[in-house]
Amino acid sequence: MRLKVNGQEVEVQEGTLLLEITDPPHLCYHPHTETRGLCRLCLVEVDGRLLPACATQAQEGMEVRTDTEDLRILRRTLLEWLALTTDLSQAPSLLELLKAHQGQPQRWGSVSLSRREREPIRDNPFFLRDYAKCVNCRRCVDACGDGIMGVYALTLEGRGLMAHPTTPLDRPLPETPCVFCGNCIQVCPTGALRPLSMEV
Repeated sequence: MRLKVNGQEVEVQEGTLLLEITDPPHLCYHPHTETRGLCRLCLVEVDGRLLPACATQAQEGMEVRTDTEDLRILRRTLLEWLALTTDLSQAPSLLELLKAHQGQPQRWGSVSLSRREREPIRDNPFFLRDYAKCVNCRRCVDACGDGIMGVYALTLEGRGLMAHPTTPLDRPLPETPCVFCGNCIQVCPTGALRPLSMEV
């Protein structure tokens, strides 16, 4: 099938995601999990509508734009709010995106809801759960559940900005079905889950 991306005709196979042919910034998408369309960083303009590139398949005759002024403003705002509410010190790729989009989180002032105050959880000998650095992409929950392992040792708790991964009933990790496979660490983009071997 043929479609246009930023004015250029592109030929792709059926089932191809727009993310695969446009490569916009993205955060929640990971090829080994089923998480799709949560972070909105990968929004592209398709025939005048904004659609997540990670969850939209290419279709014959589409006209896709990936770098409009509106999209740049939207991405900058999303990145600013992530930086304002979350400790991104272990997420260099997000910090680079923030800089590339000329983000200025301070322009929003202070916010009453922030993940930054959460204390790291050390309840096992293998890895740290540091939800102050969590952007709620849900990759870890999906990798632990339907996406890869199927053990469901992680779940989501809370709503909106304060939603975050945790264990069922907030139990210590060793008291869950966790097998410490490390898949959640592998898919985490921000260092919210990281090996204890990295800690000083």
